[in-house]
Amino acid sequence: MSQPTMISSPPYPLRHEGPALVVGNAFCMADDLAAAHAIFGDVPVIAVNGAAREVRAAFLFSAHPARFVEPGYEWKKHQIRLFGGGFTVHGARERPNMPWVDYWWGAMPGGGGSAWGARKLAFFLGFSPVILCGCPLVPGCYAGYRPGMVMATAEGVEPYRREIEADKEWHEGAFSMSGKTKEILGLPCP
Repeated sequence: MSQPTMISSPPYPLRHEGPALVVGNAFCMADDLAAAHAIFGDVPVIAVNGAAREVRAAFLFSAHPARFVEPGYEWKKHQIRLFGGGFTVHGARERPNMPWVDYWWGAMPGGGGSAWGARKLAFFLGFSPVILCGCPLVPGCYAGYRPGMVMATAEGVEPYRREIEADKEWHEGAFSMSGKTKEILGLPCP
């Protein structure tokens, strides 16, 4: 793979291996997770944004790290309340005064939203292959029938889809369980 290397701040102390699931919180999350677990078993999960309140994760990631603690979101609090501790919090583009973020990874090249940034995080952590679950980039609600906000419209998801489609250097080693990202990346083989 020809992707660039990236060192977090502070430097992440481990190198992982094997598959990982990048889990977004779209309406198809539960079905995607069940299908991915049937193929890969119990592998590490990177919860993206609001997926932190839906699934136990070893890693939380967002391009919007203020929302880990921001009232109305509180993704870190939900992860702890529902699943306990034992995870690390990762953010893109370091910002001051956010002590709840354990590791900053800089700007994720190529766009594609938080889920695509988490795909890149998985690579930087050492995981391969990386399987997107609950990241279909088709209009719809979030998991648990929460309103989809920007992700509920074609105008909201289309820019992310185009960015992922154009970011070909990151396609290798990435797969998706559903939606437009499955059309772009393909399904993982059992």
